[in-house]
Amino acid sequence: MKQRPRIQKDKKIAVFKTAVRSVWGYEKVFKTYLQAQEQAGLWAYARHLSGAEQLQARQKQSNETAKFVVSFSPKITTDLYIEFNGTTYKVASIDPYEYNKTDLEIRAEEISPPTFDEVEYEEY
Repeated sequence: MKQRPRIQKDKKIAVFKTAVRSVWGYEKVFKTYLQAQEQAGLWAYARHLSGAEQLQARQKQSNETAKFVVSFSPKITTDLYIEFNGTTYKVASIDPYEYNKTDLEIRAEEISPPTFDEVEYEEY
């Protein structure tokens, strides 16, 4: 089996999801981080996509602008958001790299941050 080149996961990213719930008869938007508050995020490799990679993404009707590589987790899905360096990204696609459950390559597009009423943390 071909080995993926080693990359250095030296950046912290925060991964979160949003959900609308009824609280005392009012609709509230919750922002739930996938990691515990004391972890302050997940270790990741992060970079902007090259011009050629962005062009290739646009041909697939996608506005991907960034690439993140994190350790494998079944909790990482395409309905999540990533915060990195003050910018919010929406997960556009996930490549499990040969399904060997070691790393996930995430392609994301830069967006305006969603609004929310409350923040929660869960154990990763």
